[in-house]
Amino acid sequence: MDNFGFIITRHVNSENTNRYWNHNVKLIRSFYPRKKIVIIDDNSKQEFVKADYNYHNLLVIQSEYPQRGELLPFIYFLRNKWFNNAVIIHDGVFIHKRIEFARFRFNVLPIWHFTDFDDNPPNTNRILTGLTNNSILRNTLNNNNLNVLGLNKKKWQGVFGTQCFINHNFLVSIQQKYNIENLVNLVHSRIDRCSLERIFGLIFYTEYPQLILMKSLFGPVKNWGYTYDNYYNEFRNKRVPTAWVKVWTGR
Repeated sequence: MDNFGFIITRHVNSENTNRYWNHNVKLIRSFYPRKKIVIIDDNSKQEFVKADYNYHNLLVIQSEYPQRGELLPFIYFLRNKWFNNAVIIHDGVFIHKRIEFARFRFNVLPIWHFTDFDDNPPNTNRILTGLTNNSILRNTLNNNNLNVLGLNKKKWQGVFGTQCFINHNFLVSIQQKYNIENLVNLVHSRIDRCSLERIFGLIFYTEYPQLILMKSLFGPVKNWGYTYDNYYNEFRNKRVPTAWVKVWTGR
């Protein structure tokens, strides 16, 4: 079995957004020509979905759970051990530097992280109650901003877009402890998916506390609001701003 491969979440709702996954796959193939790529399609408008090429070693799965977005790669990777480790990214992420994932010995490592937790604690708590053994996660969430002797007690970070490098055996252990598959019954909207970024942060830091030492591969997420048009103009002029680029589209 291969050491690692890629899982991409895809949602196509126009000719323009169809360009995202095609460009994503082409760039992955330029740096990882033989690695398996799995695309989890989340409720795309199929009249707009068109491949630019007949990509080799690429599997497309039509999800039966619409609007679960960032949750889907974990659900399908649990059920299908395509490789030992998965690199989970969005279709709007574009790779411009090879990372030697085969050398990674992490159980999990977010691609980017964030520290702004002021989103919707009641909604995150609501979703957490659907997990088994959730009390430690809820306590960590609700005590996150307490200060003791002037020192902030933050012991976890949000996982931006739930994008990460993750080991299959580690993911199975999370499922066995928390029953994360039950989240398909609790995550239904964009607000829920924002809470999911916090929930996976809570789980990852609880079960793999080494993340305190290295919070993510590329550090805090930046370039908020950076669009595909912004990116593609710079790409054509060979002025891509970072090694891996994330674009925003508001789908």
